[in-house]
Amino acid sequence: MEYIQAGQMIRELRKRKGMSQEELCEGLCEPPTMSKIEKGRQYPSKKLLDALLVRLQDHVELQVPLSAEDFNRARIEREIFSRLANRDYDVSELAEQYRSCSVSMNKHEQQFYLLTLAVLHGQTGTDRKIALRELEDAIRLTIPKYKVGNVIDSAILTSVEFIILNNIAINLWFLQEKDEAIGIMEQLYNILNCYDMDREEYARRLPPVAYNLSMWLGLKESYAQSLYIAEKGIQCCIQYGKYSTLADLLYNKGFTLFCLGKNDEGRAVARKAFMLMYASGNKKSYDAFRDDMIKHFGNDVWADLKKNTLPDDME
Repeated sequence: MEYIQAGQMIRELRKRKGMSQEELCEGLCEPPTMSKIEKGRQYPSKKLLDALLVRLQDHVELQVPLSAEDFNRARIEREIFSRLANRDYDVSELAEQYRSCSVSMNKHEQQFYLLTLAVLHGQTGTDRKIALRELEDAIRLTIPKYKVGNVIDSAILTSVEFIILNNIAINLWFLQEKDEAIGIMEQLYNILNCYDMDREEYARRLPPVAYNLSMWLGLKESYAQSLYIAEKGIQCCIQYGKYSTLADLLYNKGFTLFCLGKNDEGRAVARKAFMLMYASGNKKSYDAFRDDMIKHFGNDVWADLKKNTLPDDME
């Protein structure tokens, strides 16, 4: 009876939103499939059900039966998401496990698999064009009309769609299509701040978007906007206890303050950023941001910044 109840709930929520079946299911499934689900004649997959509820802007938990393959893929997805959140991009073995769970994948599973491949290619630095193509193929599976430069059709995005668009923007930036990258990231930032969504989801999504966008705007010398967005990300990290991006956001804020000539404020904020990186053992970020600070502001500023507070390195 659970799939009947799920179909009835979706139908009720859709009508309450004033949406047609075609509007709700565009890119997610075919209208005849949508009709069968609402009438309780067909099981929706877990990923399809979640995507429909996201588009309906509803946080209700509805259950559908999971096959062994569905369960295994869900487990692998959680592991991949966990690694990516911790900036561990060694997911090639997990991607192969995901593909091998069964002989076929529905479009939502194909989308996640393409995202995983794109992450692998993008992290090499030399395969960003391949990664971008895979990401665009992935997003068009559920947002068929997507095109760089257009307004994102669906203002309410699933977690996977959101991550794909975030990575499209990152790859565009590194491919020197910087205005296009900023345009996508600004849309993602606006979606996060203009639509009601689960607070936990908001807390996961906002900090990395705020980090990239504030950094890019700072490099484009849009300092006031960069500072505002960095501060928004910092407050989100603190409010919801999501600290993995906090040091990076603090660095962006400190960097921008230096650019604005507010050296005392910039020094205080940047010092907090480096102290967090050192305390967490994040040598990669520490070294990269130290080199960035020296490049833009000189050895004297760095020496003053770490004076009596920071070590010379993280060996």
